[in-house]
Amino acid sequence: MENTKRSILVAWDFSTVAEYALEHALIFAENVDATVTLLHIVKKGSQIDEANAKMAEAAMQIEKERGVRPEVIVREGSIFTSINDIAKEMNSMLVLMGTHGIKGMQKLTGSWALKVIVGSRVPFVVVQAPPVQKKYSSVVLPVDFKKENKEKLSWAEFLGKFFKAKMRIITPKIPEGQMLQRTKANLVFAKSIWKTEVLIMKLIQLMVAMILRWKLWILRRKLMQISF
Repeated sequence: MENTKRSILVAWDFSTVAEYALEHALIFAENVDATVTLLHIVKKGSQIDEANAKMAEAAMQIEKERGVRPEVIVREGSIFTSINDIAKEMNSMLVLMGTHGIKGMQKLTGSWALKVIVGSRVPFVVVQAPPVQKKYSSVVLPVDFKKENKEKLSWAEFLGKFFKAKMRIITPKIPEGQMLQRTKANLVFAKSIWKTEVLIMKLIQLMVAMILRWKLWILRRKLMQISF
């Protein structure tokens, strides 16, 4: 399946929390110029036709209410493997899903959502509530002693750049010992990333200012030559 434009995948089970995930996905899509695709997984092939009809109806309703018609996909399989497989197949930049979805053919509860995410190479955003605003102004990054913290930094950086959001780092209260030392090391690493980003932005701003001054100087010289 070829997909030349950025794609955001939404796990869809016709539940309220799936709608919450869609609302977040639409905000992401607007900011990063991506398409939104709803994915519904059924257990049996005999359920595909009925699911396709329901998905088409849902897409029409979404277009009517939100002015955007998402693409839809129905596949036979398991949510534990199929969501990741299709995200990889589509080269999706992001997968959004809501927890506590009970109405679908296969439930997408909180504990099951973790099983879906494990092993995925595509970033997941799991939501439980609708967005409170149409722009993400703050990104909270939990940092502890685990080595996986460094992997989260690239995704946090991605969000910060696209939404021009403030990055906020929080840490749990950890007693003295090896875990605390590892947490401090991760904090130092995280802060070094943000300092590098700030320095690069300042350098870019300085270069732009110098170029503008140089162009202004050239323009003045030309005006002086014309006046003579």
